[in-house]
Amino acid sequence: MNNNRTLVSALLALTLLNGCGPYYRHSEIEDDNLVEVSYETVNQLLLNLKQPLPRGSLIVINSLVNVNDMGQTLPFGRIVSDQVSSALHRAGYRVMGMELPTEIFSKNEAGILELPEKTREALDNVHASALVIGTYAAGRQNVYVSLRVVELASQNIISSNDFSIPMGPDAKVLATPPEPKE
Repeated sequence: MNNNRTLVSALLALTLLNGCGPYYRHSEIEDDNLVEVSYETVNQLLLNLKQPLPRGSLIVINSLVNVNDMGQTLPFGRIVSDQVSSALHRAGYRVMGMELPTEIFSKNEAGILELPEKTREALDNVHASALVIGTYAAGRQNVYVSLRVVELASQNIISSNDFSIPMGPDAKVLATPPEPKE
């Protein structure tokens, strides 16, 4: 009788412990394929264009910046920018990465955002047609990204796309600021 109780208790304990295993494995957030997400967002940007952007046009891509610190770009922002560049290149555009000032747009006297003269001159000198800018914000379970395509002649947004990436282990490493060194 005592052996039966021991056997039943052991089986019950194993069943309960075994039931916990899948819960913990499935509760961890898994990474999406960041390359696939970046390429899909470029497809959406191109589908959403409000005016033509002919293939072969030069598009300048700036690194995505952290929305909490516009002067900061982490590996997440740089790799997404690079993947957007690759996807646009494959789609037939000429692309150039450009580390622009963190405050790409500034307000004029009327309070309207516009490209500063130095930035506009630099982009005109390379005959760029459009500029891709973006921000990201790391949340608890996702990294949220906003991308914009700005037509340089008018400085109007001609396409935009927003998406999120699950904060899996890779995204967490890429989007987390490094610890300050002492």
